[in-house]
Amino acid sequence: MVSDDLDALHSKFPACETLAFADLSTNMILVTNTKSPQKREALDTLCAEAALTLGPADTPAIGDTTSDAAFIATKDQIKIFLRAENEPSDVLCCICAPDLDIPAFLSEARPCLQKISGGG
Repeated sequence: MVSDDLDALHSKFPACETLAFADLSTNMILVTNTKSPQKREALDTLCAEAALTLGPADTPAIGDTTSDAAFIATKDQIKIFLRAENEPSDVLCCICAPDLDIPAFLSEARPCLQKISGGG
């Protein structure tokens, strides 16, 4: 199940405060795993940020090609948006503490997204 996969990813990376699986074709967060409850409005904003930074599945947000990842960093947090390879409307949205080991996280988060996006 998607929630089990997000739970497993979260347990490996406690610096991730919120993990959310979203469908950009409907602009909806479908499943979340979060340390503290998120209001619906905050989740809607997170999904909108993913749509803005990644762009539509078939149109680049910036440049000539679509991106499979986008990052927004401040001194207090890092937001990471990953697009699924085979289902470009499926996105993993992450709100993380700035001390996150990003390379290690990405090496686990990408396969997790592929798994939940493919329904496996």
